[in-house]
Amino acid sequence: MNRKFLILLATITISFFGIAYFSSKETSYLLLDASELAANPAKYSEKNLRVRGFVKLGSLVREGKKAKFDLELNDRTIPVYFTGETLLPDAFKEGARARVDGNLENGVLVASHVEAKCASKYEAGYKEE
Repeated sequence: MNRKFLILLATITISFFGIAYFSSKETSYLLLDASELAANPAKYSEKNLRVRGFVKLGSLVREGKKAKFDLELNDRTIPVYFTGETLLPDAFKEGARARVDGNLENGVLVASHVEAKCASKYEAGYKEE
């Protein structure tokens, strides 16, 4: 009876570690700046990426729910194709800080999720006295 219990306990433990390992590979993202990704795109081709940068002025092209734009930081840019699986946030516009989640395919970051950061939206408006 003791041996059966140990085998059952070992099976359950191995199952939990297997589930944790394989699920973390699908949901974990590597956080990068747009300049890091643009400098060495081949290094990140098989990974889930979360890339930060600014939407380059003049690069945003909306196509229904989909969009194309360039993400830039430190004078380096990476082209982004947003698939439209989720909605673009209201604060998303040219020049805004953005964080993009996706995978690199043929030098283009194919994004399924975009977040826009708008710090000025949350700052208090003070009048000069």
